[in-house]
Amino acid sequence: MMPAENLSILVDSSVWIAGQRDPQKFRELIAVQTDIATCDAAVGEFEVGLYAPRDKKTREQAREFFISTVEPAARFPHFPEDFKEAARLAGEAIFNNAARPSFPDGLIAATARRTNRTVWTSDETDFQAMGCKTFNPFSKHPPGQ
Repeated sequence: MMPAENLSILVDSSVWIAGQRDPQKFRELIAVQTDIATCDAAVGEFEVGLYAPRDKKTREQAREFFISTVEPAARFPHFPEDFKEAARLAGEAIFNNAARPSFPDGLIAATARRTNRTVWTSDETDFQAMGCKTFNPFSKHPPGQ
């Protein structure tokens, strides 16, 4: 595996969510990165957490992390062909019994493949089953440790 500092990264929502739990650790992990981005699907999945939690403090923490860290990140849009590719990638992963990725994960995978990026995710199995290079930045540094 290449050192994490040398990757062109596409951040998945699972890593944004883990980063929200330990913002300081997350900022330390991304501080050494030179090519980090995300995509609309990953941001959209994270944004659900701005509204869904019943606990007001959790919603406020999510909003603060979103404004300070997620929103300013470089973001790739999705093109019409990404939707067809997402369906193919997710469908083939399911057909091959390799994983059961969601359609949004398919969009993230399609974008990562189109832009030749490594997906930072805690769901490595799903993304690897869709042909993506992956890295879990929290595997050696779990949030809160």
